[in-house]
Amino acid sequence: MNSALFTNRKDYKRSGFTLIEIMVVIVILGVLAGVGAPKIMGVIEKTKEKTDLMKLYYLRDALNKALIESADALSNTTLAKKNATAKDKQDVIDKMNRVLATDAGATLFVIEVHNGLSVNVQNSHGDANNANNISAILGTSGTWCNALNEAGFEGVADIVADRITGNYKNNTSTYTSFQWHDDEKNKDWQRTAPRKPMFTSLALNKGKENANTRYTMNARWSNPKSPGHSLEVYLLPNGKKWNSAFRTDYGICFSTYGDAGCAKSD
Repeated sequence: MNSALFTNRKDYKRSGFTLIEIMVVIVILGVLAGVGAPKIMGVIEKTKEKTDLMKLYYLRDALNKALIESADALSNTTLAKKNATAKDKQDVIDKMNRVLATDAGATLFVIEVHNGLSVNVQNSHGDANNANNISAILGTSGTWCNALNEAGFEGVADIVADRITGNYKNNTSTYTSFQWHDDEKNKDWQRTAPRKPMFTSLALNKGKENANTRYTMNARWSNPKSPGHSLEVYLLPNGKKWNSAFRTDYGICFSTYGDAGCAKSD
């Protein structure tokens, strides 16, 4: 009997782990976590970027659905410009029809991301890129505004309208606004953002470290040689053309043209 007890105790001792064995396992798990965690985070971010990309398709589809219903759909809008006349409206519509066929396309609004600040939505860059800017047509109702709301860009049209008139508001039902001081330029800027976030990915919420990164939300005829039938939508880095859309580090091309939209991206 005593021999049996001794044997059981010996077997019991053998079934445990030594301190060294436990330490080895912990080290191995740490190495695996260090290798696997970045990959897991990468998969999560890429998934978020794909979700963000879908919003461009929603915007394109909303605009194209309106075009199917009416050939004059794109001119069904109230101008964001204050006290706009009939001539003002026609001038902007003429410009819109012209720039929708250009290499860059028509700029609807500007998105500015900063690693230390909230996303900023503007009506224009305030530079030479304004040549293609048609933000004045968005207004607060009509085809373009409805398409933005349908695609999940609520508040953008309101921001654009108030920026054009210079009538910034705080704590509205659709967007927030606050003043930010740029130490480098010693100037105050207004940062306006929709209350409902436009995007979920870090690429379109944080951007590059300690820098403002600007993109324009642009639209262009799918085939400029056959205008008036369908549109494509894409995000452009400042000053780029339709086939140089924003492509993330994970390879997601923010253009409804597909890979062709990033054929000449950096």
